[in-house]
Amino acid sequence: MNEIIKNLEALGFTNYESKVFCVLFEGNLLTASEIAKKAEIARSSAYDILKSFTEKGICNEIQTSSVAKYEIIDPKVVQDKIEKEIHDAYRNKTTKLKDSFDKLTPIFKAKELEAEKVDVELIKGFNKHRYAKLMQLWEGSEKELLLMNKLEGHVDSTTDEFTREFIKKGGTVKTIYEASKDFKIKVEGNWQVIAPDKLAEFVNEMQGEGGEVRLTDEVNQFMAIFDRKIVYISLADPTVSRYNRSDIVVKNKNFAESMAQYFELTWGNSLPADEYQKKFNNESKG
Repeated sequence: MNEIIKNLEALGFTNYESKVFCVLFEGNLLTASEIAKKAEIARSSAYDILKSFTEKGICNEIQTSSVAKYEIIDPKVVQDKIEKEIHDAYRNKTTKLKDSFDKLTPIFKAKELEAEKVDVELIKGFNKHRYAKLMQLWEGSEKELLLMNKLEGHVDSTTDEFTREFIKKGGTVKTIYEASKDFKIKVEGNWQVIAPDKLAEFVNEMQGEGGEVRLTDEVNQFMAIFDRKIVYISLADPTVSRYNRSDIVVKNKNFAESMAQYFELTWGNSLPADEYQKKFNNESKG
């Protein structure tokens, strides 16, 4: 019986209502006093519950010459009534939920647009938020990503899929990598060193994903330019611990265009992978 009472409570019945409900199923033509005694609740509470059940059509009140007695209505009818109440309540809550969010969403969008008016954002410390912010800006881009990748020679291959999808949608991705001796790529969660003589092979694989890639001897800062509207810069400083460094996001079209011109200048002075490999081999021989 305790399990039934718990189930009824889960359906919205109170503990006392659940007890009265069970007693009605056990007996036939019971008085309020008898029901209260069997349910082990106060008689006044039993009267109130029975009155409510009668109004809801769960039980019948039968007046005798001396006292009112109560009996449960056909269980199948009661089950159908309760099931209908549950469905009606669900539809009502769903309607109110949709109506509320239809009215709240424009408020959120208004705040979101207001936040976009901030032209400079500062991100402190080395944490996951930096990468999440970078991906968020990328997701909001439509046409072009210009990327100068220093990151102390670290590249995460998990962005490959993102690059493919961006290019499939018509976007352009151009990347300049610093060909440092400690160049690493993250593969299946592990960092692997790529020797300088293997960089061309790696870059050719990257270009196979659809993005244009060039190599240069040095990249001063990590920088990403989104649609020539937003610039993300990671302030590289070997004298400052990476956990204390700062990133900045500048939402200024004029600044973004200036940085794009700087990117294009660096791009012109950088080399395709094969040419850089030849340069590296000649310098190694010399």
